[in-house]
Amino acid sequence: MHDVVQNYYGKELQSTNDLKTSACCDISNMPEWLKPLLANIHDEVLNRYYGCGLVCPALLEGCRILDLGSGSGRDVYALAQLVGESGHVVGVDMTDEQLAVAKQHQAYHVEKFGYDNVTFLHGYIEKLDELDLEANSFDIIVSNCVINLSPDKASVMASVQRLLKPGGEFYFSDVYADRRIPKHLIDDPVLYGECLSGALYWKDFNRLSRDAGFLDVRLVEDRPLEITDPALAAKIGDIQFFSATYR
Repeated sequence: MHDVVQNYYGKELQSTNDLKTSACCDISNMPEWLKPLLANIHDEVLNRYYGCGLVCPALLEGCRILDLGSGSGRDVYALAQLVGESGHVVGVDMTDEQLAVAKQHQAYHVEKFGYDNVTFLHGYIEKLDELDLEANSFDIIVSNCVINLSPDKASVMASVQRLLKPGGEFYFSDVYADRRIPKHLIDDPVLYGECLSGALYWKDFNRLSRDAGFLDVRLVEDRPLEITDPALAAKIGDIQFFSATYR
C-alpha cells in the first residue's frame, strides 16, 4: 500500500484538479480564519494540496506541533503562522515528490513570515519510532485526511499517544465508512488513493482509539460524501462515506 499511495500522490496527481472525488478536497468548507493564512503560502504548495481540511485549536502561540502526512506543506506553513516565531512545526511525509515541493519553497515562507520554524522529515506515519522524535514532546498533533491511507492505523494511534505531551491533543480530519470495506475494494489503487477504500469503519476507529489510550475522543463535525465519479460510485455500491473531524 505504501507503493500505491506514493505513486498516486507523487506521480498520478499533479494538482488538486486531478482528484476524481471531493473526499479529500472541498474548498466550500474552508473556515474564514484559514483564508488569510493561506494567502501567505506559495501557489505550488496550495496546488499540490490533497487534504480535507485543517483542524486545530485557536490558540497555538509558542506550541510545538507535528503534522502527520504533511504532503506539500500547506498545513505546516499555515500552522507555522499560528505558532509564531517561538513555536515549531514538524511535517512528516513518505512521498518524495510532495516533500520536494514543501522544502523547495521553505525559503519563500521564511521571507514571508520573517522567521524559520518548520522542519520536514521523510518517514512513515505508522513508523514514527524510526524518526528522531522525542516522546512527550508535542503539544498538538494534527493529521489531514491521511490516516485512512495508512496500512497500520493502530500503530499510528499508538505513536501519537507516545509523542504527545501530558495534556496534549490530537486533532484530525479523515474519511470514515458506515461498514467495513471488502478486501477487493481495499486493493483497488484508485479507490485507496482517493481516500475511500482505506477508510475505517466508525466502530473500528473508536476501538483503536481506546486501545491506544485515548479515552475522551470527540466528534467535532461530520458530513456525508457524495461519490460523483460514476465508475467509482459503481464500484463502491451501497457503502456510505463521511468526512469527519475529531479531537
